Amino acid sequence: MLSIVVAATFTLFAFTTLFVLTCASGANARLFLFLINRVPSMSVSNDNYWIKPLEERHAWDILGWEYPFPYDFYNPSSDDHQEHYVGQFLNPELKFHAVLDSCGTMVGFCSFGSDGQVSGGDYSDEALDIGVGMRPELTGQGKGAAFFGAILDHALGTLNPEFLRLTVAKFNLRALKLYENFGFELKDEFSEQPSAVRYRILVRAAAGPV
Repeated sequence: MLSIVVAATFTLFAFTTLFVLTCASGANARLFLFLINRVPSMSVSNDNYWIKPLEERHAWDILGWEYPFPYDFYNPSSDDHQEHYVGQFLNPELKFHAVLDSCGTMVGFCSFGSDGQVSGGDYSDEALDIGVGMRPELTGQGKGAAFFGAILDHALGTLNPEFLRLTVAKFNLRALKLYENFGFELKDEFSEQPSAVRYRILVRAAAGPV
């Protein structure tokens, strides 16, 4: 038992030391990823993004995000129900996760399940719904493929879905193009009520491109 404790302590020390060195100098990134890939509940991509269950501090961070027009459509609500929204982010049934860079900075978030659905859509077919959000100041910089690729890798590697599904506002051509590049195809289109915003439902088999 003592040997297990010592080994765990050494691993934590090594992880912390390498974390500091990596974030300070940008060196040893591959070693850093190799190490954190062995920490339970974390999923690491080859693009230096890693995914872990979302924490309360991440939820409060997200509630302060502000997107420029026309993406301000995605801005979190600024009403008096912030505690409720934080609770929803932390609801284990919705499987919200933070997407972090190699220094532990949150670059976005994702969800796996019903949170990715929009009222008015047909979700009768069995599929894993994925919700995605990137930090506003990082959008439009060519980071989308690596970011979504990490999310997709996590879904395929840990949740083992047969089919994956995304619901995307029709005006968001940038996101639609990205998802098409990952093999998602149009399944349906509908209007959310009462907003009348048009959405597209995209689906692909788990065996598609990554």
